[in-house]
Amino acid sequence: MEKNSAAPAKKLFPNLLSIRFWMSCAVIYCHVEETKYIRHLFTSFDSVSRYHTVGFYPMLMFFTLSGFLITYQLETEKIKTQTISLTKFYKNRALRILPLYYLSIIIYWVVIPNSFLAGYFDTIFFHSGFGDVEMYSFSKNVFFILCLLLLPQIPYVLTSINNRSWVYGAHHWSVGVEELFYIFWPMLWRRMKNFKRFIITCFIGFYVVFISSIIMIALANKFYPSHKLLKFILLVNVQLVYFSSATCFFIGAIGIYLYIHRIDLVHKYVTKTTALISFFLIIFLTAIGFERPMFVNEFICACFIVVVLYLMKDGKKILFFDHSIIVYLGKITYAVYLVHWFVLVIVMYYLEKFHIPEKGELIFNILQYSLTWIFTYGIAAILYEQYEKRFLALRKSS
Repeated sequence: MEKNSAAPAKKLFPNLLSIRFWMSCAVIYCHVEETKYIRHLFTSFDSVSRYHTVGFYPMLMFFTLSGFLITYQLETEKIKTQTISLTKFYKNRALRILPLYYLSIIIYWVVIPNSFLAGYFDTIFFHSGFGDVEMYSFSKNVFFILCLLLLPQIPYVLTSINNRSWVYGAHHWSVGVEELFYIFWPMLWRRMKNFKRFIITCFIGFYVVFISSIIMIALANKFYPSHKLLKFILLVNVQLVYFSSATCFFIGAIGIYLYIHRIDLVHKYVTKTTALISFFLIIFLTAIGFERPMFVNEFICACFIVVVLYLMKDGKKILFFDHSIIVYLGKITYAVYLVHWFVLVIVMYYLEKFHIPEKGELIFNILQYSLTWIFTYGIAAILYEQYEKRFLALRKSS
């Protein structure tokens, strides 16, 4: 692939920060509805699967955006210096991710279990009913240690397929997924010589591992139908591969590679028409709750990248993506994501305590959503200004 000259270096993409805000709103909506279902508040099992899609696809798009932005950072450094400083990269990522992550771990795993809200939270985070038949019992201490080791996706998978819906801070699983990407991607990208060959190898490698994992489960069911432990291990393996969402990151990398090196193709094919079609396909598939384990996720992420490239290529100014308030709220979405479930459960606890659900679904939803959003973004803003910025400032010295 012949390369055009690289796009000018740019530190921030305001439109992309705004997209993060809208996606975070969708994730909050999904988790409110799922928590309402667990608490038997107005939401049925038939509808909760649709709400899952409303949160799950934006989560995949967050991964795609991470692949896009991290690869941008790596590629621009590689163009400038002919290499990538792994030490600098890991230091900057650690300062960006770990302070808030471990603060969140303390809140969900230490503060909540020892508070007057412990029983209420347990009914949500250790609720039975979403997984398969319960086969094994796992210690919370083991899960806690895995979370400390930046592997919260393992407790999430173990509980989700073991007839447990979540563990404390179940949403931490996505942070673990991103951390694995941050660990391995710069090492791979630094060695990358031919992008086309490299990205094809990445996709083939993922699908080979994923399909092989599924085949192994099928073989185990056929030849060892009574071996529960073997089937459980294989099921955990395939779920961990699936939840790695690796192809979402790869698609993000494709998008930024085109933006930097083949901006001519972006200008030619990423038009207003293709962006609108991609946007409405995302909305449609999300609204109908259409989820499949292969290719549909990749299709959603590809549509998302088309929208992203359209917003970026000419610096489009769109009110819903360019307003300064929305840009700021998009900037603090990492804190929003970590604290929102803590906030929404506390809000729900007090609404139930004061018998608000008995007054009707409308008043309950108005109070639940408005208070959740106000307190979530308010707390996130305080964390960003008073806590997160202190660590982000340390990156300037690197």
